[in-house]
Amino acid sequence: MRFENTFDVVGEPVDVIEVFDDLPLVAGFLPGAKVGPVNDDGRYPGSLTVSFGPKRITFTGLVSQSVDKEGLKGVISGNANADIRGAKMAVTLNYSLANVQGAGGATTRVQFVSDAQLTGVLAEFAKTGGVVVTNAILAEFARRLSAHLANPARQAQAGSTAAAAEPNTLSLSLIALGVLRSSGRQVCARLATVVSRVRSVLFK
Repeated sequence: MRFENTFDVVGEPVDVIEVFDDLPLVAGFLPGAKVGPVNDDGRYPGSLTVSFGPKRITFTGLVSQSVDKEGLKGVISGNANADIRGAKMAVTLNYSLANVQGAGGATTRVQFVSDAQLTGVLAEFAKTGGVVVTNAILAEFARRLSAHLANPARQAQAGSTAAAAEPNTLSLSLIALGVLRSSGRQVCARLATVVSRVRSVLFK
């Protein structure tokens, strides 16, 4: 599956690329994702916690990155497996930054082009919700990134407090609700079927 997304954040591209260079930091802007310190081989241990109601699934794997600061672009790639049969993912994310005119001052346009191979629970949602699901996730990513750029010190402190209070998860229930609200009847019907299938897998 291939997805392309674009969003704007307040800040200079040279500052935004520095944030992207810190993989554990930038992973924290993605709902459910967490990346630890780099290994000796240059890869990072990572996890993605997905929730559906009270049930949680955690994907674990390795993430690598390549950052071209002068070119204002980079690549993030990773592979992960979960403890549910057939639940796997392999994702390659290419991003590029560009300076654009913004009413509030310096603005950076972030372009994502991602190629994902998904099986299991996430594949069902990706196939049904498609762009709507991806947009919902990246909208939250953009919100968190923007908040960090606006006040890095405050957001770092707030993030630590929130992490201690409640684990960061990617809620498929909330995404499903968003898709149902913003999509037509055909997508809603398909998603309702997917919800039923996911529940049967998670709660059997």
